[in-house]
Amino acid sequence: MTPNDRQKLRDRIVADLARIAQDIEALKELTKPVPPGADGMDEVSRMDAIQNKSVNEAALAQLRNRQVGLEYALKRIDEDDPDFGFCVECGEPIPLARLMAMPEASRCVNCAD
Repeated sequence: MTPNDRQKLRDRIVADLARIAQDIEALKELTKPVPPGADGMDEVSRMDAIQNKSVNEAALAQLRNRQVGLEYALKRIDEDDPDFGFCVECGEPIPLARLMAMPEASRCVNCAD
């Protein structure tokens, strides 16, 4: 991977982390407890709100996991880790297109399957 490729990837990670931070803040609001009788909700509306809260909690957990992966990838780039961009399974280079799509990837497509 060239230094230019690393910089492009770094820029992508920084942008993704900024977007994820905003998404996490929005989802935090949507995952607050739904109290009984909130805002004049009937029981069906409350059940819908609880279901939506569960979906949002799952999305929040997924975003937090991705955030951790991206932060680790950024750390490896910033520390000039010579193993960054190589598959942890087979040791082959991970294609740049895969890393641009999923910068936190630690496996090539073949090993990820």
